[in-house]
Amino acid sequence: MKTPAPSTNLAQRLALISAGLCLLIGLALVTLSAISSRHMQLSQQEEYGTALAQLIASRIGTALETGDLLSIAASLQHFVTISSAEKVEIFDVEGKELGQAGETAATNLGQYAAPVRIDNDIAGEVLVTLNADNAKSSYVSLLLSLVGLCILLSLAAYGASRQLGQRLADRIIKLAKAVSTSEDNPDQPLPANELDLLEQRIAALPMDLLRSRGNVVQRDENYQTTAVLYLHLSSLMDYVDTLDQQSLQRYINRIHQVLYASAGFYGGEIQVLRQFGIVIYFNGNSTAGSASFRAASCGWLVHNVCAELEKQISLSISISMAVSQSELGIGDAADIYPGLYMQHTIDELQTLCAAKPPKILLAPVVVQDIDIAGRLECEETELRDYSMLTGFEGPYKDLLERQFRLIWKRLTSTN
Repeated sequence: MKTPAPSTNLAQRLALISAGLCLLIGLALVTLSAISSRHMQLSQQEEYGTALAQLIASRIGTALETGDLLSIAASLQHFVTISSAEKVEIFDVEGKELGQAGETAATNLGQYAAPVRIDNDIAGEVLVTLNADNAKSSYVSLLLSLVGLCILLSLAAYGASRQLGQRLADRIIKLAKAVSTSEDNPDQPLPANELDLLEQRIAALPMDLLRSRGNVVQRDENYQTTAVLYLHLSSLMDYVDTLDQQSLQRYINRIHQVLYASAGFYGGEIQVLRQFGIVIYFNGNSTAGSASFRAASCGWLVHNVCAELEKQISLSISISMAVSQSELGIGDAADIYPGLYMQHTIDELQTLCAAKPPKILLAPVVVQDIDIAGRLECEETELRDYSMLTGFEGPYKDLLERQFRLIWKRLTSTN
């Protein structure tokens, strides 16, 4: 595998960015420091010049009062010698020069004045000229030193960032090699930047094949105890080969109407799981009672409506039913585990219904349900400890009778 060109690789780019930011921040700080230093320097120079002019004015006030110009000249020369003043001048109140000392050859000068007083009257003015070349030279030297320090720090940041960036680039190249799915084409140039190289390698991956299909979504109702009402269409087995297509569809449609109406009272979900087997599921909480009680009530409605309907048609409607419980629900396309777990319960109910019991069978776990024990009448059988539903207590029997009449009214109005 080729390596990216070093002139534009990630390490150099990171190093240049780090050095540039370091230099930019350093120059900003140097500028702020230069402005502050220059202001402080000018302020100190002005204070010194003004104080020196005031000192000279106070010393030559007596000599000016007596008119002793020689003494004034000697004093001015003395101050030029002992101070940093380049030139000292004295003028009377009319602006006439009375004396001076020193010469000014510098280009950067500062002049500071102070009045000469005799008693409370102003008798003249002292003008002191200072050389600012040394101060400016010191200022420029300081400024150049700070700029040089910024450059050194930027170079140090460049070196450190280049080293760290190269380590990062090497790791990215290794990742690019790891995700590569084919040999490099020598006729096709590789990207100079390591990130572009990694992006190219990832783009070449078959992501549709590698991408996960998503996590299984576990719905709460799939993990609740579910009552299962299994209905074995015994009479349908005899009519499949004897009835014509139209008559068979009409017969099955009537059974479907009965199942749909009965299950609708108790929130049941109908599914066809076997050739002649239909399952109605009940789960969750309901004001109509527990899931097992609703399954038994639905089965009672189906049994009695079919028995009454059988009197009105020429065909037999024989349906064997049994009720049991599963710890899990029916599952769905996103989570098939509950549906697979429930199959053994359905298989057991199918086996029982194949024996064509005359009434609805209730599993032992269903009989133990509180609503079942307090509202239903059962009797024991010899079929795997299953019990047989024989009736309902008074108020619940009345409710089922009203539901029966509603279903029957709907059936007779549509046929």
